[in-house]
Amino acid sequence: MQAQHSSSALWTRSGALWRVLDRPLFETRVRELANAMLELERAPETVLALEHATTSEALTFAVAALEAGMTVRLGLAQQPLAAALVATPVRAAALAQQTGIDQVAVPSATTSDGGRSLERLAAHGVLQAALHPEALAERTAERRDDQLAVIGVDGTGFTLQQLHAAMRSFQQVPDLLRPDEPVLIAMPLTEPWLLALALAAIEAGAPVALGELSDAPMIRPGVIVASVSDVADLPEPGASGPRFLAGLARRLGRNSSAPPARCLVVPDGFVDADLCGQLHLSGTAVLHAIADPRLIVPAALNQPHRHRLDAYGLPLPEHTVTIEDDRLVVRGPAGIATGPLGTETAIGARIDADGFVVPAHD
Repeated sequence: MQAQHSSSALWTRSGALWRVLDRPLFETRVRELANAMLELERAPETVLALEHATTSEALTFAVAALEAGMTVRLGLAQQPLAAALVATPVRAAALAQQTGIDQVAVPSATTSDGGRSLERLAAHGVLQAALHPEALAERTAERRDDQLAVIGVDGTGFTLQQLHAAMRSFQQVPDLLRPDEPVLIAMPLTEPWLLALALAAIEAGAPVALGELSDAPMIRPGVIVASVSDVADLPEPGASGPRFLAGLARRLGRNSSAPPARCLVVPDGFVDADLCGQLHLSGTAVLHAIADPRLIVPAALNQPHRHRLDAYGLPLPEHTVTIEDDRLVVRGPAGIATGPLGTETAIGARIDADGFVVPAHD
């Protein structure tokens, strides 16, 4: 996953502050962790469970696992697994005992244990690289398109080919991802499409941060992904007029040297139309979307230069949508085919004359 544009790859939290991880350091970290996973002597397609998926460190682990030919499971660890990223040392010890794997294979997050477990695993990666410098390249070359790459919290699995197709689709959405412009994912990394978006952004040269909506002023992102409930909490109580607009812009990253976020992607509901209008006036376009667990891309996504507030959006590039029995069916390379026409979702929808996917009963 190499980009040709940006020198930054990841924003990581350090205490109360954030720092940028440049691309060479990020790639070094990925190699260390990937080599550590190889040193565990696990076979390809063994599982890394990302239980603790609310920090940017989880992305580093995901990339490392994929490079090492492992499968990334989102959500609670389930056997069989080779390693896991968890929230606390207590959970790490309990999971190691439950699964019978070595404690070093269950690193806890750096924010919880000062980095000791994580650093120990990375140190093993340095050792593996020194003893077997070609091992990671050989394992990466052995990966197959039909190899299982990601498992969602509902157990749906996606292949490496589907993951790459999803990343490609995100990168083809006009003006969504810009080199050097940060992307803030203010939701837990529990949906496969969120992981695909994060990896697509890093590959496109857009540094990624996993955090909260309140981190926007520090990161100054161009694109934010946030829940409808968090967006509803953006307005300052009692504010109105110019003060209201200024408050919205400030909370979405505006300062003396940067505008607010260009796009606010909301995948789990519709933001109040009045608030959408105010956000637009403050410089941020609300892009509604809707996802289904059988897809590794949103079933529909509004685009920066083609969006409507009453719609779920448009199909992503390389994908088409149809309606069967008032349910959305998506056909394309990033879905799990459950019917003759493509991936049958549980989304009640219809397609209007302009090609937008809208709720079924509007």
